[in-house]
Amino acid sequence: MIFLIQTPHPWRGIRQRPHHLAARLAGRGHFVRWVEPRYLRWLLGRRADFLRARRESPLLNLEVRPVTLVNGERIPLIRAYNQHSLARALNAPSPPSTSIGAEEAKGPRVLWLYNPHEGHLADRVPHDLLVYDIMDEYQGFPWSPPGIAEEEKALLARADWVFAGTRALYDAKRPFVRDDQIECILSGVETDLFAHPKLNPAVHATNQELRQRHTKLIGYAGMIDLRVDQELLVQAAQRFPRWGFVLVGPAACDVSSLQARPNIHLLGQQPYEALPAWYQGWDAAMLPFVENELTRHINPTKMLEYAAAGLPILARALPDVRTFYAGGAWLYETAEQFLDQLAILDRADPAELEPRLAVARAWCAERSWDAIAERMLARVTALLAKVVA
Repeated sequence: MIFLIQTPHPWRGIRQRPHHLAARLAGRGHFVRWVEPRYLRWLLGRRADFLRARRESPLLNLEVRPVTLVNGERIPLIRAYNQHSLARALNAPSPPSTSIGAEEAKGPRVLWLYNPHEGHLADRVPHDLLVYDIMDEYQGFPWSPPGIAEEEKALLARADWVFAGTRALYDAKRPFVRDDQIECILSGVETDLFAHPKLNPAVHATNQELRQRHTKLIGYAGMIDLRVDQELLVQAAQRFPRWGFVLVGPAACDVSSLQARPNIHLLGQQPYEALPAWYQGWDAAMLPFVENELTRHINPTKMLEYAAAGLPILARALPDVRTFYAGGAWLYETAEQFLDQLAILDRADPAELEPRLAVARAWCAERSWDAIAERMLARVTALLAKVVA
């Protein structure tokens, strides 16, 4: 099969659901073309990224094609140019390489979309099957275009199949999908990677340095954006000055309030493979999210990574978190509850923590990325069999 994936997520960035699935599809012998946008305004400040080769093959059978788009999509000519650029990248032949190219690959073409704003590709890119794998409530992003809700409804009605990455998204989108062609498949975890971390001397040295400054460390790994409750973290840092609050991930918003606290440490984006080593140095992990239209529809994969690493988890009681993770985590709904739960973790001994940690470990046994990829591939294969017939 040929999988044509258009996603807003860069291949070399935070590793998320699309990355895990694409790698496993390629590993099973299917050709995967990954088309990611990069906007001109952002690139002008990052000359090295702009000059970097436009195409790379990080894995056998997987081709990454960055596409430079122009900011200002509310202008019709710019929108038309961007639409054409994305479609051309998905349709273009591959230049000679050691990996298989789309023109040599055999089998049906699956157009796999993650951004409803690019549903127009279904008219521009030849395909045998249209899949929409929904990860977020795009209406909740402040930068989403005004018509994103209607664009998504059109894509949901047209898709041959919809995968919903959370129960909340499944419930919200099901009314707009024809013939119940939607399935909730939660994201997964690479348990062995996080349960048995490899030695990383640089990470170990930083963890040790932080531990010399603080009695305990609690960490968060992921994008630091509008979902992160900065006010809550500042309160916690003030209430527990002996704790070190470690945030690993790129910042996509103003973080000056966090930088002002001496016991909050922003360490920037780190390689995915290094995350287990960071977790190994922490006493607990947290999911310090606000609750809004965006976060109410997520099912954080970080919960599984933290669990595989054996960390106590302090998390906002978002809908999917309450449904799937309540028994193995310490949940909160208000700032005061967060501080109370942190106080419990501060004075608890290992024996008191173990019952919840055992429940959390059981989550991971059911949610491997390999099993999830197989399940999704089986669904696509069955749908294609009907199309061919």
